[in-house]
Amino acid sequence: MTIDKRALREVAEKATPGTWRRTSSLFNGITVTPFSLCGEEVTLAHTVEKRDAEFIAAANPATMLALLDELEHYKSREEKVTLEEFKCIKE
Repeated sequence: MTIDKRALREVAEKATPGTWRRTSSLFNGITVTPFSLCGEEVTLAHTVEKRDAEFIAAANPATMLALLDELEHYKSREEKVTLEEFKCIKE
């Protein structure tokens, strides 16, 4: 699987900054989520696993950008070490 890190970074940068959290409650096996629509508070009923909602909230834009930065940092270190090792072998 190839991850398009540039596209992932773009969507993370465009996303709302948060706070991201799970704010639903379970009612008779159906998840109900309050939200605002055209200035009115409404409730949306849907089926979503609590664990999925918690994952989505945890994978917020700030977390994704931090992971991408960390990956980029280690990739650049890996390239530098590989290049230095190659120089030693070549000499």
